[in-house]
Amino acid sequence: MRAQQIFRAWSPVRARQQVAEDTYWLELEAAEIAAAAAPGQFVMVGFGMRGWGVPFLPRPNSVAAVLGERIGLLIRVFGGGSRRLAGLRPEDEVLLLGPLGTRFQLGGAKAVLCVAGGVGLAPFLLLPRWEPLKRSGAEVRLLYGERGAAAVFDPDKIRELTGLDPEIWTEDGSLGRQGRVTAGLDLKGVDLVLACGPPPMLKAVRALALEAGVPCQLAVEEHMACGVGTCIGCAIETVDPETGEAGYSLVCSDGPVFAAERLRW
Repeated sequence: MRAQQIFRAWSPVRARQQVAEDTYWLELEAAEIAAAAAPGQFVMVGFGMRGWGVPFLPRPNSVAAVLGERIGLLIRVFGGGSRRLAGLRPEDEVLLLGPLGTRFQLGGAKAVLCVAGGVGLAPFLLLPRWEPLKRSGAEVRLLYGERGAAAVFDPDKIRELTGLDPEIWTEDGSLGRQGRVTAGLDLKGVDLVLACGPPPMLKAVRALALEAGVPCQLAVEEHMACGVGTCIGCAIETVDPETGEAGYSLVCSDGPVFAAERLRW
């Protein structure tokens, strides 16, 4: 049984801004979700029966900001569904379900390293100003990687939302440091590693953290149709670290945040 209440409501778009190539920032009025959301959690975004006649399953999107009674979403165009979401305009409405899934756990860490790849940046836009983290006094460092400068989320907007200066890595060296973001992982003095991004990046972060013996949590990206554990479409292989027993977990309800040692990679 879920301890947290899930809300379902039509939510109007209040702001839309292009923040990188094929990448958009949306702000939606969703007071109940905003009050309950935590970093790592997500919402399912759809059109309900208003989308009848146009095949459209709801899409999972990380809650990227809480701005009073609004939530922020980071949308990158990959296909027809994300293109439709990116094309929303102020006063358009979407059907939101959330907040869903598990959140990052701080566990008393005082030095937190966040590693973001692409739109895996989203939960780390929310994390630095999350009240439990602010109360903990933990220091946060943000590494953010993209293919090239055109894909980089507006650095000024990152500073506005987080209060942090991100360390930006681009594979072609067109902005920030050249290389994959994992090249910036210096785990000396780090109490906790948090990561979100494409699977190859997550696997690399996981391996480095486990080798160094630093606690690590990964927000896993996976295709979803329902977001609540009904469709069983987002199952991934996991293992019980204590017993070594292998099995399957659902990204939507058991995750999306998993301890690194739980993932059977």
